[in-house]
Amino acid sequence: MMGLLDDLVGSLEGSPGPGNQLGQLQAIWHWVQEQGGVEVLLHKFQQGGLGDVLSSWIGTGNNQPVDSGDMQSAFGQADLQSLADKLGTDVPGASGTLALLLPQLIDKMSPQGQLDEQSLHDNQLDLGSMVDQLFKR
Repeated sequence: MMGLLDDLVGSLEGSPGPGNQLGQLQAIWHWVQEQGGVEVLLHKFQQGGLGDVLSSWIGTGNNQPVDSGDMQSAFGQADLQSLADKLGTDVPGASGTLALLLPQLIDKMSPQGQLDEQSLHDNQLDLGSMVDQLFKR
């Protein structure tokens, strides 16, 4: 699981974006946990009409892009405000950061083209603490 985060951080380091992306990733991960975990996130995407987009992130093909508007339709204002507070930004800023980082996070969590539900359950807390460890170094 540590390799997953190393890969993710490595892939993010080359991408443009303001601020400390590892810190942003950590904030997003903690926010995902507060939402009820990855499964709840997946459900919200499907409810928001983004099931196909999400499937592209999990699958082995190219990730379909999303924008901050998509994030705002998948998540309520209160959820995004909670994330904005963690990221030290406003709701549009949080939506944009989520649109940039979430596809990569989901993609890295599904290397074989499917999310492994059991490893998600087994590793939820581990992944969170590994993000913390990465963040501290």
